[in-house]
Amino acid sequence: MSRKKKVHEKNQKKKMLIVEDKAINRYVLRGIFEEEYDIAECQDGRAAIELLGESRDEVAAVLLDIVMPVCDGFAVLKYMKETSLYNVPVILISSNMNESNIHKASTYDVVVDYIQKPFQENIVRQRVQRAIELYQKKENVKYERAE
Repeated sequence: MSRKKKVHEKNQKKKMLIVEDKAINRYVLRGIFEEEYDIAECQDGRAAIELLGESRDEVAAVLLDIVMPVCDGFAVLKYMKETSLYNVPVILISSNMNESNIHKASTYDVVVDYIQKPFQENIVRQRVQRAIELYQKKENVKYERAE
């Protein structure tokens, strides 16, 4: 019975959280990643914070818009920092990645990359996959050193 459970867990998709206020952008990103990930979507930072609070150990990556109504991406990053949610890589998505936003984002350890809108599917897929893989390798090294 435990063997079946392990196989089931192994075959389960990891969860990706897409936080973006524009439905069309969520739709495009979901289309890029839905075969590989179980997609959760939030249209603002407040909903993302709630979801991260409920399922913090289930999320493999966050695609996070910076500029959103109600609660912006920086509020989500602040929440992640305050709650020590360091095991989830964040890839910022924005049409407004100016120098100020890039500098501010670089102060958060979980931010591993940023992607400019509009999206180019092959570039988005490649950069997000690479960022997740590198982040997981980094976390594995930390874990091995702690043992």
